Amino acid sequence: MGFFEDNHEVQIGSTNVSVTGTTGPVHATWTLRFDGTPVDSAKAAGQFTLRGELPDSTVVKATVFQSLIGPTKIVIEHQDEELARFSGFVA
Repeated sequence: MGFFEDNHEVQIGSTNVSVTGTTGPVHATWTLRFDGTPVDSAKAAGQFTLRGELPDSTVVKATVFQSLIGPTKIVIEHQDEELARFSGFVA
């Protein structure tokens, strides 16, 4: 957790799945990555979902809640099963 960047990671099979939020002039930029490669991103506040398909064709969803004043909540799901829930802060 940090003021300018927030990074959360889980391992799904052999794939490292990460969700990173980086502060921006108006809204933070959130990126879903598989093994470091970006698969989806959004510049947003409020609640939104990033999605990506793993090599085995299963779907990973990262639901992000970005408060306008910084607190964040991230839920990572694989095949509609919650794998991890994180809290953080990105200005």
